[in-house]
Amino acid sequence: MKLPLLPLTLLPPLLTAALLTLHIPTTPLANPSTLPPTTHATLQSAGPPLTAHLTRSNSFLFIDVPPGSYLATIHCRDYIFEPLRIDITLEEAGEGRDEKKEVIRAWQTFFGNEWENKGESRGSGSNGAVVVEVRPVARKEYYEQRGGFSPLSFLKNPMILMALVSGVLIFGMPYLMENMDPETKAEFEEMQKKSPLTSGANPAEALQNFDLASWMAGKKDSGSAAASDKKRGNSPNPQGKRRG
Repeated sequence: MKLPLLPLTLLPPLLTAALLTLHIPTTPLANPSTLPPTTHATLQSAGPPLTAHLTRSNSFLFIDVPPGSYLATIHCRDYIFEPLRIDITLEEAGEGRDEKKEVIRAWQTFFGNEWENKGESRGSGSNGAVVVEVRPVARKEYYEQRGGFSPLSFLKNPMILMALVSGVLIFGMPYLMENMDPETKAEFEEMQKKSPLTSGANPAEALQNFDLASWMAGKKDSGSAAASDKKRGNSPNPQGKRRG
């Protein structure tokens, strides 16, 4: 017994499942055909993540994705891929129609930022499969390469630079003094005489012998007091005797 076929207009409207494809293109940084088989992609939302493995066409196929906002992440052993924000929404198919269609939009997103902070658009589409490209941004380095010996890096050492500058001053200063103009040489010698480093008084020794307690008590140094009395022409008379 054959059942009569119902007209398509009498059937309830069916919602088509969203089909999302993440494709890895060939770039100068990475060749997708050389990626390890453990490479997979996830769509993370409030519930458990949806997982898709790498196919021979260098793509990740997600079937029957419910509407929502997802974080698309590519997990790879050798490369770091940019994360994407995938929004799947239901919109009206058109005026006078009760059907709805899935609209898929993809943007670049950033870890550690607000979810509403969207980057560049990575594609959009509806009524069928949508292909979004995901590109690697850097290669993962698990081991630090030991640098070889380089004369330039050896010369950049601060201790080596200080030794070179000191050697130039020690061996080059006498030659500069011999070939210096007489007037300039006389001015340079006069500046050396006025310098506290070359003068008779040693600033370090004077600072070391400074008595802070006596200075705060208002006492004067005996040596400086005797020197001042000698300059005035008075000799000390501790016994208080009169001079004949």
